[in-house]
This record gives sequence, structure tokens and C-alpha cells, in this order.
Amino acid sequence: MVNFGGIVPLSTVDWLGKAALVVFLRGCPLRCPHCHNHALQTGESDIEFHALASRIVCRTKGLHTPAIKLRANLHQISLEDASIRASSRPFVEAFVLSGGEPLQQLKACHRLFGLARSLELASGLETSGFYPDRLKTLLEGGIVDKVFIDLKTVLNEPAYQMATGIGGVAARVRESLEICHEFGVAFDARCTVFPELPSCSQVKEIARILEKLGGEYPDSHLEHFVLQQGHPREGESWFEPVSLEAMQEMARAAGQLIPVAVRAPAVIKWAGQISKST
Repeated sequence: MVNFGGIVPLSTVDWLGKAALVVFLRGCPLRCPHCHNHALQTGESDIEFHALASRIVCRTKGLHTPAIKLRANLHQISLEDASIRASSRPFVEAFVLSGGEPLQQLKACHRLFGLARSLELASGLETSGFYPDRLKTLLEGGIVDKVFIDLKTVLNEPAYQMATGIGGVAARVRESLEICHEFGVAFDARCTVFPELPSCSQVKEIARILEKLGGEYPDSHLEHFVLQQGHPREGESWFEPVSLEAMQEMARAAGQLIPVAVRAPAVIKWAGQISKST
């Protein structure tokens, strides 16, 4: 069974440069105050693995199997036959597991990444870094092509506790970063910037840590340190996001040490209205 959170059939923002199908797994040990997927932190919505596998194959390979048929026969597509039965050229070239925290369901991660391999999809993992041992297990299996690790703020307490709602997380995240560097897996370190944290000095300190780890592990493959503009989640009281100018200042400070990218929604003016594109 998989505690299933949802699916995005086609995304171009989760893995920049690739068209990806994203599966969200429910459950997360963190309680980040601004979490946009807070509905996935708890709860149960279990489905059979083969039902989910069938949906993934249909979405990525163009096998338009009626939903009622999927419910009637959960084992209709085997992992071994998935690639053979694919009949149309896929638009999707990558598979990303997100959450929640996907590593909370390690067995599901193994099976879903195995499916992605059988479908010849690049596989990516979005993680908070809370489970370093489980991350290491996946990387040892060679079934993850890229890791997207979410850094909330500078890696010390009490800052990390303020950002995640629980204590003792910073050391776990640091270990996960070390594992990514040690295994040489391609990875992005992502940091979403909110008004209260991280500050510019904290962002630069994160960059120093990443630079230091890169020096300790010559085979490490950090592609980008990505600064993302944080916005209020649905149902949250409005706050003014950190300005793009302030984020660019952070990027300049961190960019002296490592490659940095900035992601912020564009502001579009149309017929007197202002909206934010996503």
C-alpha cells in the first residue's frame, strides 16, 4: 500500500529543464509554518501500489486505460511489462517523488523509483533531509538520478526549530547534505526565503557550508543553490514576500562561493490588474 497524496501529470518547475510527472506521498515529520503542502503532513489515503503504477504508466506512456478498469484489476500492468506495453512517445521524461516527506515511506520510494527505471524515466527525489539513513539506502541502490534537498535556514538550532516546528532537525539535514556530496549524486539545494528567515547572512552561511562540503568531497555534484521566493500558503494570513531585489542581494552574497539561482513568480500587468504567474 502507498499513502498517496496526489499526482501532477506534467510539471516543468519541479525539475528545471525536464518535463516531469510528480507523485506526492502523504506524511511528514516536520511542521513548517508556511508549508504549502500542509494538507499532506498527516492523514491516510492508502491505495494499492499497482493501482498507482497503472496511473503512472497511463500518464507517461499514453496507455489510456479506463479508471474503472484500473479499479477492477489492480495488477493489470506488471513492472516488467510496463516499458514493452508503452505504445506512444512520451511527453514526460522524468519522474519526481515529493510530499510530505517521501522518505517516510521508504518501501514505496524503492518500488516507485524501480517503476521509473523500467519506464526509462529520469528519477528525482524532493526531500527535507530528515531521514539521512533512508536517503543513503536509496542512493546505494543507484535508483535516484537527482536529489532536491530543501534547506529551511542556516543549519543550527534554534533557527531550524523555528523554521520546521520541531527540534533536532539541523543535524539530520547536515548529514543528508554530506551523503549527497559523498555519493556524487546530482543535487540542488533549495532554500525558500520568507520575511522572518533566512536572513542574508544566514543564506551566505548556508553557501559556506555547501562550499566546504564540496571541497571535502571532490566527486560532489551540487548543480545549484536555489533561492525561492516564499509566499503565503492557502488559508494563511497575508504577508509581503521578500522583494526580488533583496533576494538578488542574497544571491550575490552566496554566489561568491557557489552557483546560485533565484526563482520568483513573475509579476504580470494586464488591463490594470496585477497577478503573479506561477
